[in-house]
Amino acid sequence: MNCKCGSETPDGFYLCATCGESLSYALAEVDGVVEVLDAGLARTSLTAGYGERVSSSGPLHAPLPINENVFDAKRALHNWLMKLSLMVAEAGSKFLTGRDPKSLASFLITNMDVLRRQDWIRVGGLEQELRALLKTGHTETNKQTGRVYAGQCAECSTDLYAAKGDTESRCAGCGTSYEVLKWRHLAKQFAYDHVGTPADLSRKLSAPQYGYTVTADQIRKWALREKIVRANPECDEQGNPIPPAYRLEDVLELKQARDKKYPLNGAA
Repeated sequence: MNCKCGSETPDGFYLCATCGESLSYALAEVDGVVEVLDAGLARTSLTAGYGERVSSSGPLHAPLPINENVFDAKRALHNWLMKLSLMVAEAGSKFLTGRDPKSLASFLITNMDVLRRQDWIRVGGLEQELRALLKTGHTETNKQTGRVYAGQCAECSTDLYAAKGDTESRCAGCGTSYEVLKWRHLAKQFAYDHVGTPADLSRKLSAPQYGYTVTADQIRKWALREKIVRANPECDEQGNPIPPAYRLEDVLELKQARDKKYPLNGAA
């Protein structure tokens, strides 16, 4: 039996351990993103424009000002976590310990083995869906609060943002602090040397400093066509197979070349 990434999985599992770990890392970011959304919602709702005033039998009134984009980003993330948690709870005869995003994410991490055993996990890219929701949450908050991209955390790979003029940025994922200008320079220098799986590179290339949409399947296709070469060993020291990984710089250069050749759709 094989995972979507191509790696073999034990009997009864439909998601390999590596992809399961990667999904767990994404779930671990939920708490930090929700905190950012809540803070952004509180700040930006105070300055949100009022709707058109409505005449009624009573005095003129208007809706409570609230930033709908930030609110919708949090609601979409919560709904996604709730739906997946209920499916896992039913499949594993588990009880949900809480209904808030943090509790739901923790429940999914704790029951990752149950999730990896579900045959429907082969149909969709759960990590990609979650990463897209997390990115939307950051984007909408930063758009409203005027924060700008400051690089990527070296400890947990969370995107870093800072208010314009700030000299320091604190990672929402693990709390590590960085000097904004210094880290931006280092991030640009070392990002090209990054080696990762197709799923990891797909996620990295969608970050604000690149802004490209490249699916993991597309990267695998390029590898099969030998347009990019593997950058890691095939087996570990014990002889166990290792999922193939590629250099970000190689994928980025190929993507830019394809977009230049096919400017309308970036076709492969």
